[in-house]
Amino acid sequence: MQNNNQKAQYTITSAVIHADRFTITGSKSETRLIDFEVFSNLVELVIYESLDKLYLTGQVSILDKQGIFSTIQFQGTEKITFAISTADVNDTPIIFNKTFIMSEIISQSKHKSGKSSLFVFNLIDEHGFLGRVSKISKSYNGSLETIIKRILQNELGRTVDIAYTGAKSGDEEFSIQGDITCIIPNMTPITAINWLCNRITTDNGTPYFAYSTLNLPNQKGESDESQLDDEDKEKGNLIRIGNLDTMLTQEAFNNIPFVYNPNSRSGLQSSVIEQLFKIKNISFDRTSNTLKLLELGAVSSEYSNTNLGTGEVFTTKHVLSDQLRNLSSNSIIGKNEETTQNVFDEELLLKGSRVETYSAKNYHTITSTGTYGNLKSYHDETDENKFKVKISSTAIKNVLHKNSISIVVEGASLAIGRVTVGDIINIVVVSDNVDDEGKGVPDMKNSGKHLIYDLKHTFSGEIHNATLTLCKLESIQ
Repeated sequence: MQNNNQKAQYTITSAVIHADRFTITGSKSETRLIDFEVFSNLVELVIYESLDKLYLTGQVSILDKQGIFSTIQFQGTEKITFAISTADVNDTPIIFNKTFIMSEIISQSKHKSGKSSLFVFNLIDEHGFLGRVSKISKSYNGSLETIIKRILQNELGRTVDIAYTGAKSGDEEFSIQGDITCIIPNMTPITAINWLCNRITTDNGTPYFAYSTLNLPNQKGESDESQLDDEDKEKGNLIRIGNLDTMLTQEAFNNIPFVYNPNSRSGLQSSVIEQLFKIKNISFDRTSNTLKLLELGAVSSEYSNTNLGTGEVFTTKHVLSDQLRNLSSNSIIGKNEETTQNVFDEELLLKGSRVETYSAKNYHTITSTGTYGNLKSYHDETDENKFKVKISSTAIKNVLHKNSISIVVEGASLAIGRVTVGDIINIVVVSDNVDDEGKGVPDMKNSGKHLIYDLKHTFSGEIHNATLTLCKLESIQ
């Protein structure tokens, strides 16, 4: 029987450094690759996920007592493969392998005894390394989603998950820009994909993201991503395309909310469930800055486009309150009467006028219709009203971070649920005030459902912590 107080941790069980140049010649003049197992020297592994990153990054700290890195003459191109494992209720090991390129030595500090050195290395996904050094100079036809998928598959060799776009099949798309002809002008794949993602939006003017995740296996060691091939499953590679509409309309992955209550008396006697759903730490950094949003044009901004083909100048205006009402009417936010948007004070007046009458940001583009016949180029729009979504997408991304918070939880609670950035988490933060019985009451502003925007996994010994950056557009009334 499993001990109710035993934590189901995911831990590092192997760390192998290898490189194409690490070869040895045998007796028959045959060469084979050699590698270096450094698990016993591993101090800490940190892996970062972000909706803004097409690839995973990280850092690893290794205590070198044998002069390994002097022996191998570290060049910043070595690879390291981690085996991450745990055990289910039957103590059956679950193995998950993830390979990074060790791109840089961040620091090297020698122990005062002179018998060892602590190395800290930067880590980057293999496709992130490739995507920053190769170049694309070619023309693409099709929707922005299709072009992004082609680049990911053909240039970076990755399989793409589109479930977070709301699509049920590979040919279903919800972006509103339509088909274009697009010339990628000698860009790296990473730059090209970011450039395309800056253009693509939903009908509600919300952005798309292309991002990687550390998609740990479920309790049976299987992947739910049927479109991934065997190599992707083994290496844990997954690139997703998703939009904010789909992300915000998800249900929270946890029926039991994570709770932050500094007055909780739970300790060694607390159950596994209580430990898994306990928020260990919470922090708030630079929140509620409406002035910054105004300066960035997130509250109100103007956009104009000059068409050299016709000589016409089209001007439109983005107003945040209109977009929030549109999101509410389409049940993206405010799906129940208990929540309301909490990112913009619509009653704020400056010199007697509503603040949204002031546009601190003005955008301007130049297009020329007919360059590709009936097909549009990157900036063209046949429906000029769609020009507005080019700035509303940027605005809503800025607004998302107005009230962001950071929490630390048990990594196992996310790993078991296979939770990544782009998912929704439900939390309860106990307020500073107390009720009549001396118990803390929920902080309505910071409790509720949040979007996981950034995620940091920290493996140290047998401890796996997860640090989450959370965003939302609404609060409990």
